[in-house]
Amino acid sequence: MAERVGKILIIDDEESIRDGCRQILSREGYRIEDTGSAIRGLKMALKDVYDAILLDVQMPKMSGLDVLRKLKVESDISAHVIIITGYGSIKMAVEAMKYGAFDFLTKPFSAIELRKVVNNVLNACSAERPDGDIPDLVGNSRCMKELKDTVRRVAYTGSTVLITGESGTGKELVARAIQKLSSRRDKPFVPVDCSSLVENLMESELFGHVKGAFSGATQSREGRFQTADGGTLFLDEISNISLATQARLLRVIQEQEVPRVGSSKADKVDVRLIVATNKDLRAQVDSGQFREDLFYRISVVPIDIKPLREHRSDIIPIAHHYLNIYIKRHKSRVRRFSEEAEKSLMSYSWPGNIRELKNTVERLCVLCENEIVNQSNILYCGQHKDMKVPVINSHSGRMTLVDVEKEHIEKALHHFNFQIGETAKFLGINRKTLRAKIRNYNINTDR
Repeated sequence: MAERVGKILIIDDEESIRDGCRQILSREGYRIEDTGSAIRGLKMALKDVYDAILLDVQMPKMSGLDVLRKLKVESDISAHVIIITGYGSIKMAVEAMKYGAFDFLTKPFSAIELRKVVNNVLNACSAERPDGDIPDLVGNSRCMKELKDTVRRVAYTGSTVLITGESGTGKELVARAIQKLSSRRDKPFVPVDCSSLVENLMESELFGHVKGAFSGATQSREGRFQTADGGTLFLDEISNISLATQARLLRVIQEQEVPRVGSSKADKVDVRLIVATNKDLRAQVDSGQFREDLFYRISVVPIDIKPLREHRSDIIPIAHHYLNIYIKRHKSRVRRFSEEAEKSLMSYSWPGNIRELKNTVERLCVLCENEIVNQSNILYCGQHKDMKVPVINSHSGRMTLVDVEKEHIEKALHHFNFQIGETAKFLGINRKTLRAKIRNYNINTDR
C-alpha cells in the first residue's frame, strides 16, 4: 500500500494498545511512532512535527491532560490530539476538549472507530476551512463572531456537540451550519423535537421497531437514527426524554448500534450527533432527572448561544435579513424600517429571541400596507407585562389593546383569504381560539 500523507504519534503506557493501534494504522499506510512514556512522548511531540497524536489520559509520572496542556496551551503545536480514555473517565475527556483536543476514543474501541477518528483528523488537516461568513448566522457582534468561529472549528470534527441557549436563540440554525461545513454535508440532516415525541412511542421514533413489537405496529419501520445513517442527527430539547430512553440512547452512542424495539438484532449506524436544550442539564443531573454518564457523552463540545438582548448590535442586521426574505415570500409592499421603528426594535427585550424577531418581521410584511414600517406598525407579541410599547393609531392617536388585537386578526384573515386554519397557524393560536376571538370581537367573516 502506498504511504499516505500522515504522521502519527501514539503515547500510551499500555503496550497492547500501542501495538494494536500501530498495526491498524500502519496497514492504512500511515507513518507511526509510539512510546509508553508520557514524558518522552511530550519531548517527541515538541521536537518533531506530527499530523495526529493519540494520547492516553491515565499514565504514570505525568497525566495525558498535563501533556495536552503543554502541547496545545503552552506550545500551541499544530498536531491534532486524540484523547484515549477509559469509560469511567469521560468527564476527563470533556475537560480535554477544552484544552484543545480534537476528539476522543473510549476504551475498548474497535479498528473501525480508530480508523474513523484518524481519518477525520487527516481530513481536517487537509481541508481548506472557510474563513468567510456563514450566511445562516447573521450578525457581527463579538459573541456572533465567536459563535461562527466555533462552528467552523467544530464542523470538521466528528465530536458530539451540545448546544445550549434560551428558546428562540437559533440552536437548530447552528446545528445546520455545523452540518453544512462538515464532511457529512451531502448526507441527511435529521432534526427531532424530543418535546413533541409521545412518551410510549419515543423509543420507536428514535430507534425504529419491527412488525408486531407492540399494539399497532403493523409493519416494521426505521427510526430517526437509521434515517440519519451517514449524516447528522439533531436532537432538540433532549432534556425531555425519559430516563429509560436515556439509557438506550447512551448505549447507541457508545456502540453505534441501534436495536429496534421488539428485535434482538441491532442496526449498525454511522451518525454524527448534535443535541440541544434550553434547560440547565447540569441541574437536571444533580436532581436525578438526567443521567450523568449521558451528560458527559453528549457535552464533548459545548456551544452556548447568547440571548439576543446580550448582542443588541445584531438586531437590525437580523431584522433586515428576514425583511428581505418575507418581502419576496409574501409579495409585501414593505421596503424598509423607519428610524423610529429601528429604535423600537433595538430597545425591546426580545424574550423570544431571534424566533420572536423573525415572527415580528413576518407579521409586518403580511399586515403592513406601507412601504416604510413605522413604530405604530410593530406589535410585540412576546412583550413582558411590565413593558410599555407604544401602539398608536395614526388617525385617532390612540388604540386600546382590544382594538389592536381585533385589527391584527382582521388583517390576518384578509391576507389568508379567511382560511381559519392558515390564519390560526400564522397567529400562533389554535382554530378554536381564533373562532372564539372572531365571535367576541364581532369580526365580519363574510368575504
